Amino acid sequence: MNSVCQDTSAPEQRFDALRSNPIKIARHVSIIQNTRIRAVLGLLLLVSSSAAAVAIHGQGRIGSIAIAIVSAWLPSVFFTDKYVHKYPQRYGSYLIASHLKAAVIMAFFVWLLDLFTYPASAPGEVLWTAYAFFIILDFLVSTPRKKENRNRPSTPAALGHAAENRSCDPVPTEAVFASLNMDGVMNKISAGLDTPFLEFIKGRVRQDGNGSRNIRILDDIPRTDDPAHSMPVDLLVGRTRINDVLRLNRFMLYCASRIQMGGYFALRYTPLENVTKRLKSRYSGIPYYFAFALHYLWYRAIPKIPWLDALYFSPVLSWLDTILLSIVKRRNRALSKAEVWGRLSYCGMSVLAESTGDDERFVMAQRIALPVEGKMPSYYPVVKLEKVGLDGVIIHTHKIRTMFPFSEFLQKRVFEDHGLAATGKFSNDFRLTEIGKFLRKYWLDELPQIYDWLRGDVKLVGMRATSPHFLSLYPKEVYDLYVQIKPGLIPPIFDESVTRFDQIVDVELSYLRSYLENPFRTDVQYFIKTFTDIFFKGVRSR
Repeated sequence: MNSVCQDTSAPEQRFDALRSNPIKIARHVSIIQNTRIRAVLGLLLLVSSSAAAVAIHGQGRIGSIAIAIVSAWLPSVFFTDKYVHKYPQRYGSYLIASHLKAAVIMAFFVWLLDLFTYPASAPGEVLWTAYAFFIILDFLVSTPRKKENRNRPSTPAALGHAAENRSCDPVPTEAVFASLNMDGVMNKISAGLDTPFLEFIKGRVRQDGNGSRNIRILDDIPRTDDPAHSMPVDLLVGRTRINDVLRLNRFMLYCASRIQMGGYFALRYTPLENVTKRLKSRYSGIPYYFAFALHYLWYRAIPKIPWLDALYFSPVLSWLDTILLSIVKRRNRALSKAEVWGRLSYCGMSVLAESTGDDERFVMAQRIALPVEGKMPSYYPVVKLEKVGLDGVIIHTHKIRTMFPFSEFLQKRVFEDHGLAATGKFSNDFRLTEIGKFLRKYWLDELPQIYDWLRGDVKLVGMRATSPHFLSLYPKEVYDLYVQIKPGLIPPIFDESVTRFDQIVDVELSYLRSYLENPFRTDVQYFIKTFTDIFFKGVRSR
């Protein structure tokens, strides 16, 4: 008995030959590490600075000045997270950088308050004096430090990447449906399915002389589940297009729970590109763009915009959904191939085969693992991604979404199927949207990482923050250096002469080595080079 489960060890465990024990490192940390205590101390400094400014100028009200300064201080703390020290490798330089960023943001809000506050109670000169006092005192209070020993994972496998460590039960590794009799299967499901779908299933089932029990056909989640159907089955067939299932997440998870480990799931759907072709065949010119915009708004945008998605699926609009369904007989949910495959992976299933065609597609998947836990799929225009940060700690960076929803659960599959292109990115990556390709070309999808830079999770220049799986593709030396240096917002850029992944590795390795020797000079040099390549040489992301 072997397991057809995804390898229970993370894909990063190609590093298992490296050191397995955590590396002990010494880091400087703030004496006051409790952020709540530090925030309360900051509030006290704000009030003290306000009182001192009023006493010096002899005008203004302490309460008004304090409220104004606190109002400017709060967004600076939110955007920079300055009371959480995130770069203990160089305590002093990080402290200056984080407090300087916070000071600039706070100064902006003080300037706004200076324009709109009542001069008699909060004169501008008093506000700025209180601001200056606070900036100096707050920095001085933050300077005391102590040395602390920490553990750094010696390999990416030690990062504990939950989404790649799903367990499953051992199941036979024989061919698909080796335990089912083909004639019995077809007899049980032929009455409820059309011929093309039956032929697709038949072509992926091997003849066998055993029985044909444990088969179920399902349209949607039953309102009252028959206890007889509560036991997992060997084959579950989704008769309804999943485009027409309203609560698709619940439906997919329900199906996964009703399939035994190693069992199979056959489903049908209409891919997004076929829907677009259908719209083009029906409309032309301005009517097409109008129809496309309405389709995009209702079926793709609203269900994936924060707050609007809750309204879309709320009981308030259930009556509208019922009326539309009674008229058009279909919900026509927009689903790309990447989203369908990603949803299956999220539910612990792996795609074995997919048909081709101008209308519907048929998919055969096998349950190989438990559903992903502790990691929410990406729906919204801005997504939060898990990356490896300083000392191998998992951090979260933000990007404008350039891939279809649920694409993050397919990264390993895309790499295994297609490998890497010469650009160092995944080859034949069908997860990218059309607008996503444009955003990536000009690095526009990276703009939300300015927020990550302000909060200190990445520095201005450095090797791009990398996922645990992608980091596992690099040589050992790159990993050992990568975890010693915080990732960067502006990475070492590659020009047209770099055409292979090993050349990209050489560029990044050169940066990492240089940075450890002279951090400040290296970052300045690479910043100037990147700026020159983009704005004067026209280098673009590939």
